Amino acid sequence: MAKQRNSKGRVPASDKDENPSAAKRTRTQAAGRRTMSKRGANTGEAAPRQRTASRQPTVTSSASTRGVAAGQAVNSTTGSQGPVRRREAAMKGRSLRSTLMLSMVGMTALTMIVLGLTLTSIASSFLIGQAQHKGVELAKVTAQLGRSVMDAGLGSRDLREERLKQYLTQATTWGEEPLRYSDILGITFVEGDLAGVAWPEPITAGTRGMVQERINLPRLGWVRLPDDIVVRETTRNGAPVFRFGVNLNSRDGSEYLRSTVWLDLAADKVYSVRTRLFLIVGIAVIVSMGVVWFLAIYIAGKITRPLQMLVRDMRIVGEGNLDHQTRAHSNDEVGLLANSFNQMTRQLYVAQSALVEQEKAEYELSIAREVQQQLLPAEAPAIPGYLPFAYYKGAKAVSGDYYDFIPISDDLWGFIIADVSGKGIPGSMVMAVARTIIRLVANKHGENAAATLKETNRLIAKQIKRGMFVTAFYAVLNIRTGQLTYASAGHNPMIIYRYQSRTYELAAPKGIAIGFNDGPIFDKNIQEFKSIVNKGDTIVLYTDGFPEAMNEKNEEYGDERFYELVGAHGHSGAKGVVEAMVSAIAEHRGRAAQSDDLTVLTVSRTE
Repeated sequence: MAKQRNSKGRVPASDKDENPSAAKRTRTQAAGRRTMSKRGANTGEAAPRQRTASRQPTVTSSASTRGVAAGQAVNSTTGSQGPVRRREAAMKGRSLRSTLMLSMVGMTALTMIVLGLTLTSIASSFLIGQAQHKGVELAKVTAQLGRSVMDAGLGSRDLREERLKQYLTQATTWGEEPLRYSDILGITFVEGDLAGVAWPEPITAGTRGMVQERINLPRLGWVRLPDDIVVRETTRNGAPVFRFGVNLNSRDGSEYLRSTVWLDLAADKVYSVRTRLFLIVGIAVIVSMGVVWFLAIYIAGKITRPLQMLVRDMRIVGEGNLDHQTRAHSNDEVGLLANSFNQMTRQLYVAQSALVEQEKAEYELSIAREVQQQLLPAEAPAIPGYLPFAYYKGAKAVSGDYYDFIPISDDLWGFIIADVSGKGIPGSMVMAVARTIIRLVANKHGENAAATLKETNRLIAKQIKRGMFVTAFYAVLNIRTGQLTYASAGHNPMIIYRYQSRTYELAAPKGIAIGFNDGPIFDKNIQEFKSIVNKGDTIVLYTDGFPEAMNEKNEEYGDERFYELVGAHGHSGAKGVVEAMVSAIAEHRGRAAQSDDLTVLTVSRTE
């Protein structure tokens, strides 16, 4: 039986010209058509036409076809850029290879040149130092030889000079040909008793040439020369020579003071050896660079070849062949990169497959949404003396809520609202089956609301998936008398707002949900009641999405609060009370996502 409750009066909400249910449905249909048209334009599919009474949506192609078309588009784009990418990859490969080769050759050449110059400098300094050391000792020996001849008292000066030259000739003669193997080019005595003695040729211009302040001795290193020894680098007849001067000092006797011996020693052999050293080092550097060049070609190729193969494999994958795998040719960083690339390709393949399936599911979901939109009333019917209104907003693309206006006869109109357990495609399919069956049996049973739900349950229970069920509230209105016959299959109570008393009643007949039992238990529990709808009264059928709406704190709106809301705005009529309900739920929910479908059907008596 209907229970009467008092409610607080409120200022009536102003009516709006727009029909929320029809406007929402029109926007959804337009969005669906735009989505389908866009898909058709992108993939070659035909966009759905405007619906007609006898038309069903037809899928003209699958998401996999779209994926192939998209892949072909990618391939065509990539194909046009293929030569450019190949040239870029080749240039990059050559650049890396050339860099490695030039680096190896340059470092080797620099090392060899520095090493060669160092070795040559050390060897040249050693050879020159040894030659100069020998020259100093030869000059001193010659000075002592001259002193010995002078001390021997061998007669006249000419005889002593002849004897000195004889000694010098014998000292420098090897074999039968004199002077052939000697590096001594000339000896000259200056001042003293032997002044003017020269052998084998006199030394002229003894002061020319660069004076050496120190010489490199093989065992002692660089040694500064004393004041009585002079070493010069000069030329003789165009050939390089080392010129040595030794002054006889007081240790040699007072009669020898200011006497000097000059000796020229050939330096061309030393410089020749140094030149040959530079030549050998230069040849060694060139040969080393050649060897390193070939080694660099081999090593750089071994390093860059796997990279070039990896770039080629990347290009193949980039052209759309996600089944392609590269091969790791080593266990180094390049091999690790190849394995990582293969792993990335496999993940990309899985992601692309998931994307194709997602697009396919979205496409099928859009079709289901289109079908569901066609099953729901496009707009509220015109009923003489009454103003019907409805509002629907699904939580997902498709939902399990259902409402309908059913014309039974000239005087009878059926109003039903139902909620299928679960959402999405399964819920929408059960909803479609329930709509078809209810429309078939409603005309058969006329004003008997309980009988209509009983037969509906017997037909649906055998087909519905185990665990799924449908709650429904069905009311039949005699528009001539205002008599309302109603029954419930485990659904929320119907709210009847009484205009005269500004109160509301809850019509909550017993009953279990459709689909739990296919016969006796359902028939035994269901109840049917009658009521009268007077002028100004409004009946409200709704689903649990309104009282169970959640806010950001997971707090429900609540049944009592919802009843009071209807009682406060019931005087606004069918449209006004719905607008107040939608506004209040939106304010309560705030930024929280819609947790359940919102469906409401209202009928107000105007005459």
